[in-house]
Amino acid sequence: MDITRDVMRQRAEGKSLSEIRAGIDAAYLRFGPPTPTPRPK
Repeated sequence: MDITRDVMRQRAEGKSLSEIRAGIDAAYLRFGPPTPTPRPK
């Protein structure tokens, strides 16, 4: 739920999805490696 809250806050701040992803990956790295981001088809 923490990640969801962080994403919602950052979207409200106007950050792009790639900026949000980078911030989430950095903030939660201590809990394990990030999952791969799917590539659009």
